[in-house]
Amino acid sequence: MFTRQGLLLTWKEIRPYFIFAIILFFAGVVIGGSPNAPHELLGKQIEGMRSIANSIQESDNPGLAAFARITLNNIYVSLMMMALGIIVGIMPVIMLVMNGMFMGYVLDEVAKQGENVGLVVIQKILPHGIIELTAIFLAAAFGMRFGMTLLKGMFGSALGKSQSWQPFVRTATGAVPALIVVVVLLIVAGLIESLLFG
Repeated sequence: MFTRQGLLLTWKEIRPYFIFAIILFFAGVVIGGSPNAPHELLGKQIEGMRSIANSIQESDNPGLAAFARITLNNIYVSLMMMALGIIVGIMPVIMLVMNGMFMGYVLDEVAKQGENVGLVVIQKILPHGIIELTAIFLAAAFGMRFGMTLLKGMFGSALGKSQSWQPFVRTATGAVPALIVVVVLLIVAGLIESLLFG
């Protein structure tokens, strides 16, 4: 499980899903920043985020409150993507696209207000975003692979194929160290992001 060979095998099997997760997210960014984006839905999400940000700022320790709120939420979302991916891998796909759309919508709103989008990305998103998104893409990749290997296992068993469940078992085994990596990355990202509220 934690051997170098095992980790390399896990990465080899999960890498296509990881790349697909990146593509889905940035496809969502493009949709969210387009005129055809579901503005009403995304606008409500922004209001929700503003409400959370205000409650953090009003707390006795904004930095600590931001860290706890952001980190716990991101860990919860990542766990849901990994676990609910078992349902044919659909939930990770939906969550990736929705998060991408939200990001695209926010950046579009920033541009409409006359701010420098590139500067906002560099100063406020990249410092924690690269780490956070890596963790989310990894969690989503495992979620999607869980769904695909579950289907293959079920069909393989129905057709009488031997070892049809091996890919699913390998994914479940590889998910243990991956989950540790995801949590550590999200804690680091949360610490960096919380400095914005400090």
